[in-house]
Amino acid sequence: MDPDRMIPVIVAVMVALLLTAGALQLLKGSGVPEDKIETATVEKTSDGYQLNLQAVLELAEMDSGNGTVEYRGFNFTGPQLLYIFARGVVMLELNETGKIHVGEYSGPEDPYGFMDTVTLTRSEYTDMAERTYTWMDANGRSPNHVGIYVEGSPDITPSLARKIFRQVLVEYRRTGTLPEVINV
Repeated sequence: MDPDRMIPVIVAVMVALLLTAGALQLLKGSGVPEDKIETATVEKTSDGYQLNLQAVLELAEMDSGNGTVEYRGFNFTGPQLLYIFARGVVMLELNETGKIHVGEYSGPEDPYGFMDTVTLTRSEYTDMAERTYTWMDANGRSPNHVGIYVEGSPDITPSLARKIFRQVLVEYRRTGTLPEVINV
């Protein structure tokens, strides 16, 4: 083959390969980067469960917000899901790895919140998440309400807080980043 004709053929093949690689990358989606994906694990312990972040993200996808969720043969209650989701949000914000230990938590004594819908920034929902799981660790139950800015303020119910944290985790699983703003 004539060398002058060979160069355009080689260039055409290289362009075709680059276009194919680009198309495959687009089809793959923009979810969580592959190097961050790990196998989901959940284990029963003597005083509760241990889950890694991948299991938390899968659990968030499965949660319909109505009571308990069965995941890999284990039943997680509403208070446990609130704790798991709150802790998961904070772990992602702080770029932590490891497992979440979740014990048995009772429900709120008198749930109350005056907001039905809310728009929160990343700093607001991560602060709420940290205060929620820390409070649950100290008290062994869900809080009656969760304050957006101030601890103890009756802004939202525990069920709305769970919905917020769940939505944050679902969006993270789809995009690979925590949302800057969340609307629930």
